[in-house]
Amino acid sequence: MFRAKPRDPLKNAIETLYKVRLLGNRLESLIDRITERRNALFERMVELQSRNEKYLSKKYAEEIARLDKLASRLTTIRLVVEKIDLSLQYAINMREFNDLSKELTGLVGELKRLPESNLPELNMIMMDLEGSVREMAEISHGGGGGLTFHVEGSSQDVRKILEEAREVMKKKLEVDLTV
Repeated sequence: MFRAKPRDPLKNAIETLYKVRLLGNRLESLIDRITERRNALFERMVELQSRNEKYLSKKYAEEIARLDKLASRLTTIRLVVEKIDLSLQYAINMREFNDLSKELTGLVGELKRLPESNLPELNMIMMDLEGSVREMAEISHGGGGGLTFHVEGSSQDVRKILEEAREVMKKKLEVDLTV
């Protein structure tokens, strides 16, 4: 009766790339806001220290340490998002989406397990990205218009980049679980 029009994997990959870049921009602005807040608190702490108010300066120092830790975690996530961006760009240029969709599904799943992914600024974008990656996997494995050609070593390059991103995520999760 009615057949769904097969989606073009290239179009889906470009939409996913847009969402990845949106997430990267959101992370960057969040890191900038945290850094600005940290600098303002640091100035207040120095002022309190000069007035010899040790208790308040200690509380400010604790808050600065929390902000530094959060900024560090978000920077790590930003690095992984940049690696995903590079892999998507490479896959779009080479028109090779099968291996990429498998790897991205795992990486986005690991990103969603991090506590920072539940920040209100990131949560909706992460959900959109997860849906887009899932759709890319369905299209590339479900025969939704096979747009692939093989260039020697191309999938190995993408796999290497994604594996490096996966290692960064594993280290991040191990640190989070030990803390």
